[in-house]
Amino acid sequence: MISVNKNSHALRLPGSTVSLRLKVYDTPCFDGQIGGTPHVHLLATEMYFVLTGSGAVEVIDKDGFSQFELFPHSTLVFSPGTIHRLINPNKDLEILVIEQNGLPERGDSVVCFTNEWLESDKSFARAMKVTSLEEAYLRRTRGVEGFLEIKAAFSKSKTLGQEALGKFYQLAAERTLPLHSTWKDLITDGALAEAQDALNQLNALATNNTSHLFKSQKHLIPSAPYSKLGCCGHLNHHFDDTTLMLEGLKQAA
Repeated sequence: MISVNKNSHALRLPGSTVSLRLKVYDTPCFDGQIGGTPHVHLLATEMYFVLTGSGAVEVIDKDGFSQFELFPHSTLVFSPGTIHRLINPNKDLEILVIEQNGLPERGDSVVCFTNEWLESDKSFARAMKVTSLEEAYLRRTRGVEGFLEIKAAFSKSKTLGQEALGKFYQLAAERTLPLHSTWKDLITDGALAEAQDALNQLNALATNNTSHLFKSQKHLIPSAPYSKLGCCGHLNHHFDDTTLMLEGLKQAA
């Protein structure tokens, strides 16, 4: 008989990813750019698929500053360490976001603040907290300030830019250190468990055992309005915020 991981009963997206719709902020920041808040993920790879509208993603990584134009049905994938800022000049950009393991929903999303907001847990928590659109815009302002500082350092030299980027990475890692246990559980019970189940099923198929196919599942997530505030805009999660399970899906016994 095939063994099935105890955490694998509930239907999930492939690889235990999570998805959401994002309507990018349509107001300008102090630098004149319309769009979202620059931030980085320390573990999560992320994908942007453009549903409608057009715009761009400004990024900073080890190679410096660059920009990618976004058009309907184009896709951008980026790995951890890529500081990214969505730009929405025509105020019509909506995208589908796919996140690795739901890690950004558990703190793997650090806004590109200046050092003053990153040097203590208390100041970081205060800067990250958002309970209103006004606070979301304030967080964006502080994030853009830090983003422009690192961009300016790269404009002087690659060495200075990488030093500034490395300092940001280090502070981001320090501020998220208490989350490591949570992240480990997400990976172990998520992508790792899914991969092990797939290997178990492959072994079963090798012996002509197809019993796992009788455990097939399906679930429709209805369309819903944007109801949450994120770093980059208004969000419609396809998952339950508490469990990260597919929205509307009940926990299997």
